[in-house]
Amino acid sequence: MKPTCPSCRAPFAPGAETCRACGAPLLLTADAGGAEPVCAVHPQWRSVATCPRCGVFACARCLRAGREGAICATCLEREPLGQVPWDQREELGTLKAFWKTCFGMLMRPTETLRGLNPDAPVSSSLGFVLLSAIAGFLSTGLVYTVFIGLILGLVPAKDASAEDLESMKPWLTAGMALWTVLMPFFSTGMTLVNAGLDHLILRMGGVERGFSVTMRAHALSQSPYIVGVIPFVALYAAPFWAAGLRAVTYRALHKTSWGTAIAGAFLAPVLSCCVCGGGYAVIMFATLKSAGQF
Repeated sequence: MKPTCPSCRAPFAPGAETCRACGAPLLLTADAGGAEPVCAVHPQWRSVATCPRCGVFACARCLRAGREGAICATCLEREPLGQVPWDQREELGTLKAFWKTCFGMLMRPTETLRGLNPDAPVSSSLGFVLLSAIAGFLSTGLVYTVFIGLILGLVPAKDASAEDLESMKPWLTAGMALWTVLMPFFSTGMTLVNAGLDHLILRMGGVERGFSVTMRAHALSQSPYIVGVIPFVALYAAPFWAAGLRAVTYRALHKTSWGTAIAGAFLAPVLSCCVCGGGYAVIMFATLKSAGQF
């Protein structure tokens, strides 16, 4: 349960010292000899919550996010936040840590995210995203490359135009191979941009944690792309699976409501589709109109 502001009773995230709802300070001076409970660590401040682990009174400055909600900083130090296998890749090995993290996120996401440290370096999250993209696109790209090479190899060269096509065959095959190599890096860059857009929406929804938390949540939600080891599956199924999982990770790591998490996961992609689809429709309409079709 989240602690509430003494002034407006709106819930606030552990660690905040100002209420986002009413702007009132959460650190209130305790009255000498008053009946209000005071913080066990800072007796000059009034208590705003009781730690569910040890039962002590805590001020806003002492509250931290724990597995069961807002806990005191002392209890958090006794039991550090959890890790996913990806955080232990130096001990487990990169590929094993990646596989175990993906398996946990796909099979038991709630258990995997419970008590997890919400923060991690952006570089670590991007490394996970890159491996997810490689798993998602590599097998499909290789199949497409071989398929295009075989199809082009069956085209007979009977006239001049066919001879031109014959000279283009190696370039078409090489272009598909280049797409296979570059697509994971392009996808990783787009994920960074999308995470930034999601973070802006989450901030408007009231979350207080930094971009690195959003990036970590977004990276973990890319776990379904591991099914891309089966050709074509990741391109058509993983994006929808990842979007749903993203709402779960945003809610768990940002400790926010389902509404805010869903808006953060879906609003930017939906708006992007509307803008791109609308732009395509305008271009097609203008093209057809200029051709006299309307």
